[in-house]
Amino acid sequence: MHSDDVLAFLDSHPDFLTHHAERFGLRAAPQERVVVSFAERQLLDMKDRIRQLESRLHQLVRHGEANDLIQARSHRLALGLMQARSTESVLAAVSKGLLDIFQIDRVALRLWHPQAETRTPSCTTTRADIQLLARNLSAPSCGPYANDEVLSWFPPVPVLQSFAQIALREESGEPFGLLVLASDNADRFTFDMHTHYLAQMGEMVSAALLRTLGAE
Repeated sequence: MHSDDVLAFLDSHPDFLTHHAERFGLRAAPQERVVVSFAERQLLDMKDRIRQLESRLHQLVRHGEANDLIQARSHRLALGLMQARSTESVLAAVSKGLLDIFQIDRVALRLWHPQAETRTPSCTTTRADIQLLARNLSAPSCGPYANDEVLSWFPPVPVLQSFAQIALREESGEPFGLLVLASDNADRFTFDMHTHYLAQMGEMVSAALLRTLGAE
């Protein structure tokens, strides 16, 4: 049989290669009536894999840039806390750092440390429910809910949609205060967000407050 005969046969039977693709090392493209070589199919698969890897790489770069920004802001907050020489100046550094540096909409802080009542009466609370709330926080709590007492620490307008509640603890682990961050953006503090940096923030604020409360 000559090549012209083979070509004529294939012209007369267009489905022949599709039906016998595996025998000749060919592979039919899905949803198509075209038969492509196995090497070409591998190339297409590789291009698709490269596109997926590029998308993943761009995502990792964005996450890295976001982490760098958080670390830079945390560094500025830490410097402000280190420079504070009194409890009042620590509270001012917390407010400035979170409102200005981190651009958080609302910040509230309450203490029940023995030295706090005479030095920061406006930030002191004796409510057992708040102390119990802080004691139950093994990690910062984020989401759309806060109890009525916490809500009363903020003005009624704008309506706050998300909260991060962070216990302030002594070295023993016993809480002596509660730091609450709030936003009118429901996506700012969500149930599924990572709280590593929030926990570090709580540790920095706790250390600065304990330093000044114990020294004054």
